[in-house]
Amino acid sequence: MNSREWQDPHFLEKGREKERAYYVPFENTEKALAGEREKSGEFHLLNGIWDFNYYPAYYEVPEEITEWGKIPVPSNWQMEGFEPPCYTNVNYPYPVDPPYVPDENPCGVYRTWLDCTDLTKKTYLVFEGVNPCFYLYINGQEIGYSQCSHCTAEFDVTPYLHEGKNEIVVKVLKWCDGSYMEDQDFFRMTGIFRDVYALTRPAEHVQDVEVHADLTELSVKVTAPEGEITACLYDGAECIRKQTIVDGKTVFSVPDAKAWSAEVPNLYTLVLEGFGEYIPVPVGFRTIAISPKGELLINGVSVQLKGVNHHDTDPVKGHVMSLEDIRKDLYLMKKLNINTVRTSHYPPAPEFIRECDRLGFYVVDEADIEMHGFVTRETLWSYHMYDRTWPTDHPDWGEALMERMRRMVERDKNSCSVIMWSIGNESGYGCHYDDMCRWTKQRDPERLIHYERANMLNTPTMYDVESHMYREFSDLIADGEKDDSRPLFLCEYAHSMGNGPGDLNDYQELFDKYPRLIGGCIWEWADHTVLKDGKYYYGGDFGELTDDNNFCVDGLVSAKREVKAGSLEAKAVFQPFRAELKEAGENELRVEIWNRHYVTDLKNYDLKWTLELDGIQNATGTLNLDLPAGEKTVITLPVALPKTCTLGAYMTLTLHQKEATEWAEAGYEIAMVQKKLPVEIVPAERSVSEGIWKVSEDRLSLTVADETASLAYTFHKVHGTLTGILKNGKNLLVAPAHLDVWRAPTDNDRHIKMNWGLFGDNLSGWNMNRLFDKCYSFTWKETEKGIEILSEGSLAGVSRSPLLHYEIVFRLDHGDPELHVSVHAKVHPKAIWLPRFGYEFTLPTAVEEVEYYGMGPGENYQDLCHHAKVGRFTTSVTGEYVPYIMPQENGNHTHVKEVSLTDPATGSGIAFRTEGEVEFQTSHYTKEELTEKDHSYKLEPSNTNVRIDYRVSGIGSASCGPDLDPKYRLSEKEFSYGFSLKAI
Repeated sequence: MNSREWQDPHFLEKGREKERAYYVPFENTEKALAGEREKSGEFHLLNGIWDFNYYPAYYEVPEEITEWGKIPVPSNWQMEGFEPPCYTNVNYPYPVDPPYVPDENPCGVYRTWLDCTDLTKKTYLVFEGVNPCFYLYINGQEIGYSQCSHCTAEFDVTPYLHEGKNEIVVKVLKWCDGSYMEDQDFFRMTGIFRDVYALTRPAEHVQDVEVHADLTELSVKVTAPEGEITACLYDGAECIRKQTIVDGKTVFSVPDAKAWSAEVPNLYTLVLEGFGEYIPVPVGFRTIAISPKGELLINGVSVQLKGVNHHDTDPVKGHVMSLEDIRKDLYLMKKLNINTVRTSHYPPAPEFIRECDRLGFYVVDEADIEMHGFVTRETLWSYHMYDRTWPTDHPDWGEALMERMRRMVERDKNSCSVIMWSIGNESGYGCHYDDMCRWTKQRDPERLIHYERANMLNTPTMYDVESHMYREFSDLIADGEKDDSRPLFLCEYAHSMGNGPGDLNDYQELFDKYPRLIGGCIWEWADHTVLKDGKYYYGGDFGELTDDNNFCVDGLVSAKREVKAGSLEAKAVFQPFRAELKEAGENELRVEIWNRHYVTDLKNYDLKWTLELDGIQNATGTLNLDLPAGEKTVITLPVALPKTCTLGAYMTLTLHQKEATEWAEAGYEIAMVQKKLPVEIVPAERSVSEGIWKVSEDRLSLTVADETASLAYTFHKVHGTLTGILKNGKNLLVAPAHLDVWRAPTDNDRHIKMNWGLFGDNLSGWNMNRLFDKCYSFTWKETEKGIEILSEGSLAGVSRSPLLHYEIVFRLDHGDPELHVSVHAKVHPKAIWLPRFGYEFTLPTAVEEVEYYGMGPGENYQDLCHHAKVGRFTTSVTGEYVPYIMPQENGNHTHVKEVSLTDPATGSGIAFRTEGEVEFQTSHYTKEELTEKDHSYKLEPSNTNVRIDYRVSGIGSASCGPDLDPKYRLSEKEFSYGFSLKAI
């Protein structure tokens, strides 16, 4: 090893083979068609337990190593305990002094063995991913070097082998000059993290193959020595075309080819037979074009990209992803109606691309380039165009950047799923990006070319798409109305950190409205965390010199690939099915159905419908519709609606796949639409007794009890609060009920929260998290109907004027056990919008069972509710908690009309109801506990905490995106709401 080499941007490789398309050769047609590379006699997987030693600095590596430890390959050595992980988003974890890296540059030395029995064959060693660079030694001789963590490196090791056991040593450095091009937002991890294998091949063999297919024709180009090569095109196991390669080329005419799309991924296999090898190449017949309106056309059909950004991440294995892990991710994406993957911000393992071909996804394949940390190198955050302090414009870095682009394109050029090349991420702009774009367009005129920072250019005409991230809605509307024939693609949007994202439907409505808005990719697929001893950790937990805290915990699904409300919201917003109520007659409902698929007929699905009255199923049925993709029809449902109901009438339509697929069972629900029906709501008549309420009071308290004293409500006369709900002498309240506006800030509240509340020792905003409740007056009177109590007061933060003034009327009607609560509030005219407003009740921990009528079954908010439906649900207080890794607001329900909470052992508890709608949440964790603790494993459960809220502000995606849309904010300056409660 030579330290001058790995700090020289001109030194990119030594002894590495020229980049080529990904393929694995087989020894016969049958195996080639099966495509399982582990079963090829020419493929020898070297994964397993290797010898390994870790050295804190490269210069500490001895010339001869006599004692070895062990490490699994693939792995990251940080996840194996040799070094703590490091998470940083933008900042480099070392001084920004390119091309130099610290002298204390750790080195991991790996060793394994390769048995060689046939020296007449060529042997290649293939490394699919090593972070960030490595030297290769065979039998003690240094024979190669490569960098670029996520690019395949192949070496011809034939001259260095002998019969029998051959020593392979790999020295991996933690940093090199290439690390400056790999400043992606993820845990920084090192080592051999993807598969390593040997290929044993004939002395002469095919070097490269390139295929291009449109809807009726397949062209094949082969790079190989002279010799007979036959190309056979298979549809399944049947050879439908067979031709000989002449002068390295052939063209197949396939006029009846079945088109490939993400929705219907018809895949053929081209098998090249030559030199004793059989090389399979998956082939999808499809076209990519742009309409005059800027629409993305796949096979001539306008298609939206409903995507996610995907990192390789696992809480136990780090950046290691097996084929099983890849499939698990892609299966779940299919279930969530996701059709696009951006490989942020590097090429994935080649098998990931193959699985996208096979299962059906559109891929935005991104080069292993990000240099975000240059924006903060001089403390001021700034991008500059054609700035030579950035590698993107520095003359020494041109080939280093171009090589990364070239290696990705050449490897993945045959993939039908790849529809767009992306020239990296967040790296400013410079002349080398001009060069990469020109080269890519010349090398592959078919696919689109993308780079988000090209929007810095005044005339970014070289790029086929206009791209933005975390776009403001007003800007996106202007984009949609702009006269530009290029599609606009949101390469990142709807930041999914913690609870959220909450504005997906707002984006989707704009995608649907404007043809040139072709969709985008949600940031991002899965949380990045480290799981140790059953606890999840994030940035800053490992003593990093620089970190970005929990900004890595930003997945649409959890680190273990569990869905959350945001995942289900994406599924609902992306679903290929719409329904609108057109007419509600006395004996029938007429509903317009819209098949939003691009290819698939609805005859492949069962359409189930259900009518619910007051949360109880009243009628149901199943329809089989023959409705082509993109078409609409009106169906008639034989439903007799009542004149009235007590809570609400709803029709729910669900779409279920008839047949099982690889990724989901038969009957899986891919879409759900619920519509409220025009039935008059008349509250149920309530039975009343002949009893009357009696009042007693002392200096501090007021008690209103029934004649038998079996039921009583108590109030604190100084504080004006409800202090007791007593049934048979037992108080169901652990603490006084009170009004509040605070919620534990979500990750999407990370900016606004400083305007809301007090954090640390600093006064901040309106100090809403520590409000003082001041009662100005507390009076009561007896009326003809019963007892009426009035409490007037204010809520104010320390050092601040009152945030709001309130009037609360407590009313008890004779013969009625319910306490009726009416609240009127006036908010300070200069106050910022509120997190929420409502009543809080603290009940005994044993109160665990929950039943409610409202929107469920999972958590939902006013902008995060399209996945939920109104109904009657049973759950538990424990089950309502959503364990976000960073504790925060969770578990809310909207459109609630009834709630009961009971102790399962005694049946006692409290029931709430309202003639209007409220929002409801219950948890064993207080909002203060969720606010103060920084990891979910630190939380300590307490009593049963219940909120009955007038309104809760929405979630949004402002953790990295636009502020919460005003329509989802609780910004009203005056409002009223009410509810009733009783002991049960």
